[in-house]
Amino acid sequence: MSFIQGLSGNTVFMIFLTLVLGYAFGRINFAGVKFGTSGVLIVALIFGALGMEVPSVIGTAGLGLFLACVGLSAGPTFFSNLKANFWGYIATTAAVLVGASLTVTLAVKAFGLPLDLALGVMAGAMTSTASLATTKEVFGDQSAAGVGYGLAYVFGIISVVMFVQLVPKFLKADVDAENAKLPDAPVSKSADDKSLLTVDGPGVFVVCVAIALGALIGAIKIPLGGGATFSLGTGGGAIIAGIAVSSIGHIGKIKLTAPKSTLVPLRDLGIAWFLLQNGAAAGPKFVSTLQQYGVMLLLIGALISCVSLLFAYAVARFVFRIPLFGALGATTGAMTAAPSLNALIGVSKDDRVASFYAACQPIATVGLVVLPNFLVAVLGG
Repeated sequence: MSFIQGLSGNTVFMIFLTLVLGYAFGRINFAGVKFGTSGVLIVALIFGALGMEVPSVIGTAGLGLFLACVGLSAGPTFFSNLKANFWGYIATTAAVLVGASLTVTLAVKAFGLPLDLALGVMAGAMTSTASLATTKEVFGDQSAAGVGYGLAYVFGIISVVMFVQLVPKFLKADVDAENAKLPDAPVSKSADDKSLLTVDGPGVFVVCVAIALGALIGAIKIPLGGGATFSLGTGGGAIIAGIAVSSIGHIGKIKLTAPKSTLVPLRDLGIAWFLLQNGAAAGPKFVSTLQQYGVMLLLIGALISCVSLLFAYAVARFVFRIPLFGALGATTGAMTAAPSLNALIGVSKDDRVASFYAACQPIATVGLVVLPNFLVAVLGG
């Protein structure tokens, strides 16, 4: 018995046990849909409710690792893609903000939900810690925003992960045909590449450069007035740094590109760390919040997620005619739903969808930081 208790108190053992069980659970096929890496979230949620604690730095480092790899993958096609679909990305992100605003207003006016709690639910449904931070700055740390965030967060992830898998199945999409509609990366000059110095063969050096630079970018705080500030955080900074590093390609003779064989496993490991830590942190809140507020908050969170992602997908796909996988990638970026991008890459089997996510995610991060202040001004604090 003491041996088992010792294992449960061994943080390293519990972290990797959660990853093992989470990956295994993610492989189970539920009527053609798999949780994939998000299976780690479900297992971590259960273990978190049972008392497992995971240091927050693991989640932060995991998100930075994931989004740095996404940026490095998206860099070669990012700017050409952004130029071709710029207004589509703006409109897709705006659709998410409109959908979230309408459902928060409904929650406050029709269901009598306190505004701070409703904004917390919105932040969770959007999986946006930046939006939660802004809400806490407006209402104070003792507000109910964190409670709403903890309850809605899990469905916020799962809803978009399921959406990007179900839509192609429902449409009976031809994966190869849809991938053929995505923009190709520019052809690199192999002669120039051969003359560059590779610091390490796998390219881990380049990933570390992107994460370190991203942490610096993410730490920059821009004042918004009224005491509020905006920052991209480690994740938002990492995706921008990854795009910049891969677009530059080299500094002097030092090569700054990493092969797909390195980016894919590191990307998957990063999002697994992020889901692990956030699932463990949400576990206790999930149970206690359900007991305190009942199913209503869960339903409101589900409504915010579903309305926002449907608005975004409809605008991207039918108004701006972005190809199916590109529209889904833009939707995941506008929802700031990093785990769903991983699921989409699994469905499309093509990394080029990352450039669509990368185009919307920073815009959406800014929008979701500003939105709580706007809704407080409109609905009253």
